[in-house]
Amino acid sequence: MRSFAIFLLGFLPIISTFGEPYLSPNDPFIRHEIRLRSDLGELTGLQNTWPLDLGGLYGMSSKQTVHLPHHLLDDRIVEESVSGWSPLRTTLGLSDDRVTARGFGPEPRSSFTSNASVSWMNDRFAGKLSLNAFYGMEKDWKGRNDEGFALDGSYIATRLGNWSASFGQVERWWGPGWDGSLILSTNARPIPAISIDRRVPEPFDTKWLSWIGPWSFHSFIGQVEDEKDSAIDYPNHYLWGMRGEVRPTLIDGLEIGFFRILQLGGDGRTNSLKMWIDGFLSQDNETGSEQPGNQLAGIDLRWKVLDLPVALYGQVAGEDEDNFFPNSLLFQYGIEGWRFFGDTTFRIFAEYADLTSYWWTGDPRTRNITYGHHIYGEGYRFRGRPIGHWADQDSQILSMGGLLQRKDGIGWGATLRTGELNAGPLRNVPPHQEGTGASSVSNGVTTDYFSIDISNARQYSQYGLSVYTSLGWESLQPQGSKKDDGLSGFLSMTRTF
Repeated sequence: MRSFAIFLLGFLPIISTFGEPYLSPNDPFIRHEIRLRSDLGELTGLQNTWPLDLGGLYGMSSKQTVHLPHHLLDDRIVEESVSGWSPLRTTLGLSDDRVTARGFGPEPRSSFTSNASVSWMNDRFAGKLSLNAFYGMEKDWKGRNDEGFALDGSYIATRLGNWSASFGQVERWWGPGWDGSLILSTNARPIPAISIDRRVPEPFDTKWLSWIGPWSFHSFIGQVEDEKDSAIDYPNHYLWGMRGEVRPTLIDGLEIGFFRILQLGGDGRTNSLKMWIDGFLSQDNETGSEQPGNQLAGIDLRWKVLDLPVALYGQVAGEDEDNFFPNSLLFQYGIEGWRFFGDTTFRIFAEYADLTSYWWTGDPRTRNITYGHHIYGEGYRFRGRPIGHWADQDSQILSMGGLLQRKDGIGWGATLRTGELNAGPLRNVPPHQEGTGASSVSNGVTTDYFSIDISNARQYSQYGLSVYTSLGWESLQPQGSKKDDGLSGFLSMTRTF
């Protein structure tokens, strides 16, 4: 982390123009507008991999113009295209200690959060220095505290033709879900990583491959830093992610993503080239020290149904592998719809996530597998939270929500969640698997979960101020224990100087 900060500070003075070419996965209202423009035919690229490249987004615009009552994306483009240094952006966040669920939004990570950032860009380089302070952070499931200073959101990047290479600590979201992603979400804090991404998802020129349509590829390699008082058996191991996306011309409105995440190496294990090759070739079912590590893989899709204002989406990920196919499957299903009401647009969604394990090979085990691993004691988690879906191992959660965006820039949102965390016994489940899994949100016990929240986003352009608020109710009922419920909420204010 110290080396990363020194490198960023040394690189900063050589840039003379500003701008941030990426959209971070923390604003559901601008995501709603991008989806509208895509489903109505203005944007023809891909929108299920965040952060989104703004150049790539508009590089795949059609000649068709969609007239929306609000212009959040256009305003952001204008803001990020001004020459010179960026104004200083500061954010203050206040939150209660109920941070069980983290969907696609800007919820602070501690009771008091502060951030100061500056960004810059020219025709080849871009960068952002983002300084964060976390105070009053709730201890995680193993009693650890993650307070202090961090460079979350910082990066440097360079354009290499139609590709970009970057080094930073940015949040990522892979998949079409609104309340979670099975593979990569903003639930955990971002991991320092180097990455390469295709900027504009242009289709192949050859007629033999043109049917694939717009395509992109993304890959990163990060290091899961050692944590204070960590239970990770092999700290400082690597996380290698790969994702490809296509929008085939054979089925209009369909987007398909393919992904793999590998956990490899670490202190006390081999970090040889052979280990990386074996991991890439899925040779990770060996025993003992010969096993490269852990990996998850799967597919997600989103399909706009014909000419209807409705889309179906889903994601499936495998925690194991058999004959080069994902096994031990977990699922997410969703449906969303949208409407126009005068100077307002509206979106509703419903999605269901099942993080138990289903084996297409017929293995009877269903519990205590997802996001866990026998080599890495912390499993597929970072700083106490799953890198994938917030509900963690063996949970079954139904989420329903809506977004309303007005012409004047005011946005309203609501989300209701209900289900079981670390789900309890099912028919034919052995007793030793009943709700006893290691879970960051309900460790060793099944918990009935319910929450509802209402959010509001407002812009005060005359003051350079944006405000995001949320207020709700959360209830956790662990089996055999007292119910824990109460008000939940947060306030996030960003001021541009």
